[in-house]
Amino acid sequence: MKFLGKQLHPIQIIFLRFFFATIWLLPLAYKKKMELRTSRPGVHLLRSCLLCAAMLLWCLGLQEATLPMASIIEFSNPLILLFLAKFFLGERITRGKLLVTLIGFLGIVIVAEPTARSFNAAIIPLFSSVLLFASADIVNKKFAGNESMLATLFYAALEIALFMGIPTIFLWRAMSFELWIAAAIIGASANLLFFCIIRCFRLVDASTTAPWRYFEFVLSVGSGYFFFGEKPSISTLVGAAIIIPTTLFLTCGKFRPSKRCCHG
Repeated sequence: MKFLGKQLHPIQIIFLRFFFATIWLLPLAYKKKMELRTSRPGVHLLRSCLLCAAMLLWCLGLQEATLPMASIIEFSNPLILLFLAKFFLGERITRGKLLVTLIGFLGIVIVAEPTARSFNAAIIPLFSSVLLFASADIVNKKFAGNESMLATLFYAALEIALFMGIPTIFLWRAMSFELWIAAAIIGASANLLFFCIIRCFRLVDASTTAPWRYFEFVLSVGSGYFFFGEKPSISTLVGAAIIIPTTLFLTCGKFRPSKRCCHG
């Protein structure tokens, strides 16, 4: 997405991502038409709106932020999810979790360096994006068991592609073969991403998924340096040293698959 952002408008990138996500799903949708039946069209529309806004903000912020910084901001998702899960899912928040969450937000402030001349305004759309992603996670957790996996994936991809299709017409920029390949890869990876997230939320609590996200920081540092020559700043590393352990503490010992996972 960062690679495409250097040459295409963010709205065009989001359209391409979900257009190809829809294309990849069409053969399966045709084969399993019955699974596309839904009793909650409003829920699918809500998810699509949240994901569309979140992706657009993320794409905007990513053009000005380094990959390591973006990954650290993304790690605030479990911290936000903790509060949302309390109010919308009724999950318990202990005093210890509350304290650790506040410490985690301190790490985000350190990454942002709000008092420094080097303050990167990209943190605003990135953090707003994470807030919307966390809200979508709550919707996924609350309703994931009531809809087929195919319907959940297909309607989000199709609706977001339609949302972004009209503005893309006016913002379209010519694409090379290389860019088309990159867009197709993003569409395929989007389906795999949401499949894994939704499958996970069917098996465990929404607040127990954080530890599995930390490897992304290692990948972001490596790919950011290799592809874009980016080096994580001191503030990013200090923030990571705070956010990662605190978020890990929130979920330590909480990964307990439900009985359903034992039956596939």
